[in-house]
Formats: sequence, C-alpha cells, structure tokens
Amino acid sequence: MRGDVNCFNIMPSVSPTNAISDATFELWQRLANFPASETDAALKYLQEWIAKEIDADNVIWIGGVRVLRGATAKKDPFLGWRLRARVALRPDPAPYRKQLAEYYDSEHYGKLTPTYYQRSHEAKDADHIGMDSRATMGSTGRFRFYRIRDGKLFDFAAFKKTPHYKRYYRDGGIADRIMVGFPVTADLESFFLIDRFQTKPRRRLFTQREADLAGNALRGIPELHHRLLLGNGLLVSDKLLSPMERQILQGLLTGQTENQIAVSLGRKPSTLHKSVTNLYTLFGVKSRAALMALWLEGNRHEVHRRQA
Repeated sequence: MRGDVNCFNIMPSVSPTNAISDATFELWQRLANFPASETDAALKYLQEWIAKEIDADNVIWIGGVRVLRGATAKKDPFLGWRLRARVALRPDPAPYRKQLAEYYDSEHYGKLTPTYYQRSHEAKDADHIGMDSRATMGSTGRFRFYRIRDGKLFDFAAFKKTPHYKRYYRDGGIADRIMVGFPVTADLESFFLIDRFQTKPRRRLFTQREADLAGNALRGIPELHHRLLLGNGLLVSDKLLSPMERQILQGLLTGQTENQIAVSLGRKPSTLHKSVTNLYTLFGVKSRAALMALWLEGNRHEVHRRQA
C-alpha cells in the first residue's frame, strides 16, 4: 500500500482566538533543526514546550494505524484503528496506568493475529470504548483538535455519565484533556493527548485559547509527525520496530559503522549485519544512504507500507 501524504486538509485556517505567536514560530524553527537521528529528542522538546505553554501535566504522543476497512471496520469498536506507539512526557496517574495495562496494552499493542482484529469486543465496549475515542477515530483524514468538554465531536454531558468516563477520567485521575489528530497517510495518524491531572484543590479546566495554542503548534510540523511514525516502523509495517531494531536504526542514522553499533549493543558483527539487512528490507532500501533519505521530506512518496 502506498504511504502517500499531502492528500488531506492538514493546514486549516488559524483559530481567530489565537493567532500564531512568535513563540510558536520559534518552536517550529527549533524542531526543524533537529536532525533525523534525534527525532525522539525533538518529540520530548515539543512535549515539554506544550506542557509549559499551556500548563499541562502530561503530553502523550500516539501513533495510530488503520488495520480494518469497509464493513468490518464499521463493526469494530475503534472503527478499524489501533493505537501503536505511545510516548508520554511524564508518568500517567497510577489508576490510569492500570486501565492501560488491563485493556489497551493487549487490545492495541498485542500480537498481530487474525483473531486479534476479529474477536468480539462487546463485553468490553461499555467500559473501555469511549465516545471520545470513537469520535476521534471517526474523524480521521483531517487535522482536528478539541477539548473533550467543548462539544465539537460528541456530547460531553452524555459522555460524563458513561462507565468509560468514570473508569478512564474520574477514577483514572484525568481532570481534563485536549485531543489532537494529524493525518500522515490514509491509514496512519499522529495523535496527541494533553492532560491535566486531578488534584486538590481541583485544577482548572483547559481554555479554548490553550487548546488553540497547542493545536496550532502541532498542525505546523508535518515533517515531525511523519518522522515519528517512520522511526517506529509504522510507515512500512503494521508492526512496531522492536527496541533492538530502534537502537540499530538510531546507530545507522547517526553515522555509526556496523562494528560500532555491534559493540555498543553487545552483539556479534555478523548478527548485527543480518539485523541491518532485515531493516533495509523492511524499509524497502538497499543502502544506508537510501535509508536516511526516507527521513527527508522529498522522499516521502517512496515509503510503502506492508500489512502484517
């Protein structure tokens, strides 16, 4: 499947309540200066910037993959989408981590088998599948951002009465959330969840101005969204790269020789070379130069995604 980009309206008009600030332009410039080998560092810088600018307690990036289509997707609780890579700036509240471990870790990051996608979720829908998630997955294909309380994509008053809200928000320690979705291809999205935790005295809710600031900042960095998915292997496969594969990829992008990478990882050169060859095959390239070129904007259309 082609991983074509630039087929969506990802650059809507700036919200009238928050014009692009000098600080946002400076953020974009700083992010553009991070080399391909420092994509993880760029993400952390971005998360820290958002947390500081809008007084958020946590900023989470998630790579989403469409795994089902057509009539089958319509019957799926997440409308055919699964969440893959997840990077949080700060630790989630303990109750929220428990919910993630009980459901999301298995349902979204589990083994890629036919039954994984096709088994029934009916018994779990009420607790684990929220109006917020379905609204986000149902609006893929266009850039969007919203506060969960603003009523743009679903009825918050009704949502607040659901078991999902109780489990993941009230009991999970989340007082308020901004959700941002950025389409990278027809089957891949870059999501950001921006949270305020419940505290005593209670934290104030996000304002529309704060949502505008975060949303406008995230819409102006298409290359970083692309690199985050690429660096996790999601532009070429439904399956995440393993931690070892990511370390090898990092070494290749920073210019280390195969022997240097092997020594740093405590692996035999012959074993490392085989892993490098497998990475080249996965990314559809034959050399390190071609691999590095995939991180350049002009080569986006060369990336092909393989189904698991």
